[in-house]
Amino acid sequence: GVEIVLRESVNEEELLEMVERGELDVTFWTLPVGSGPYEWMELLTDPYVLVVPAGSPLAALKRTPTLKEISLQPLVGFSYCAAMNHVESQLAASGRTPNVVFRSDNNGTVQGLVGAGVGVSVSPLLTVDEDDPDVVVIDLLGRIPPRVIGLVWHRDRHRSPAAEAFVETARVVCGELATEPAAA
Repeated sequence: GVEIVLRESVNEEELLEMVERGELDVTFWTLPVGSGPYEWMELLTDPYVLVVPAGSPLAALKRTPTLKEISLQPLVGFSYCAAMNHVESQLAASGRTPNVVFRSDNNGTVQGLVGAGVGVSVSPLLTVDEDDPDVVVIDLLGRIPPRVIGLVWHRDRHRSPAAEAFVETARVVCGELATEPAAA
């Protein structure tokens, strides 16, 4: 039989270490992968969006806010996340260090705090509930390069037929996600 075990970690590096030790056959990862005994496959790109409280002046703009305008806002962000480090460095490059007022590893918490007016968030689109009436989601039009999501496995280990099937299924499903039209 095949055993599928899902693992979650607030420390992304722990997942790669588990692949290296043979405790995981494969893991989802924000590419690129650092050095190590890894092979990977790109699955999809996930654009960053600005999430603001409904009624925010940024939501009323007839244009996409600049990174500097975003940096002037209180920011609600993610804790242990390479993607968030990337976002914060992009915002800082606009000339102002972002003012992070709260961090969480929970997507719902980040969005809930934005909806409550605590701040704004620059989040990967896949983490956002676009149907939430308390927030407005603003396309950043690539002002921050998207995160690239892939699968990573140990290059020197045999992948079982089940692991191969998982990789292929993820490739197909993510390919379909990437070609779906955006919601109107």
